[in-house]
Parts: sequence; C-alpha cells; structure tokens
Amino acid sequence: MSEQQQRQPKPEVELWLLPIDVEVEGCIATLLEATKMPLSGYQASVQVRCGDTTSRVFQVVYRDGRELAKKLAVEVAKLKYALMLYGREELRRRGIVL
Repeated sequence: MSEQQQRQPKPEVELWLLPIDVEVEGCIATLLEATKMPLSGYQASVQVRCGDTTSRVFQVVYRDGRELAKKLAVEVAKLKYALMLYGREELRRRGIVL
C-alpha cells in the first residue's frame, strides 16, 4: 500500500439501511436504519406500531443488541402508557403519533 493510500482518512460513520420489524411486547418496532458512530456505538432510526397507532420516527443510541432490546422495550412501554393516559386522538393532535 502506498503512503498516500495510508494517509487517506477512513470514514468515521458507516451506514446500513435495514428496515427490519421486531416484535416488542406485542408491538412492532421497525428499525429503519442504523449508523455506527465512532465514540457512542450505534444510532438507529426507529418507528413503533401498536395496533393501529404508529409513532413518529425517533433515534435510539445503543452499544450492543442487548442494550437496543432494552431501549426498545422502554420506548414501547412509553407509547403504550401515553396511549392509555391520553388516547390516540390527543396524541395525534400533539404530533406524537401519526
């Protein structure tokens, strides 16, 4: 390998497009894309569907699959709780769900 090739900066962010549906506590969490970040691990764009309610796309930062599973469970629980407290129409009015 030449010296010029060795000096070229390596990309600091890798991007994988992987729309994958994962069932979490009776809801479907869709991982729309995941990005490997140099210091913090990974960042994923996620959307959750519970019944006929769909959340907006949000970001989750995680280090490994175990932490991602825990964070998805927390996000699903938050959406279910908000649905129970406010109802779908109020959440839609506030822009929390689509």
